Amino acid sequence: MSRHQTVLVTAATGRQGGTTARALLAEGSTSVRVLVRNPEVPNARALAAAGAEVVVGDLDDLASLRAACAGA
Repeated sequence: MSRHQTVLVTAATGRQGGTTARALLAEGSTSVRVLVRNPEVPNARALAAAGAEVVVGDLDDLASLRAACAGA
């Protein structure tokens, strides 16, 4: 039995994180959650439009990381 997974991608508006998130979205077998500092930047909006769940956080903010990782 296959289990549905959620993958968290950090630095999703950057080059590596963005490429990873877009590849996972294109592959389509997982839910993609992206961690961004600003959900209003064009790269974050594009990922949301492509189907990613956008969560706001920062790698220096432990509480935001815990929230972003919940269920992923």
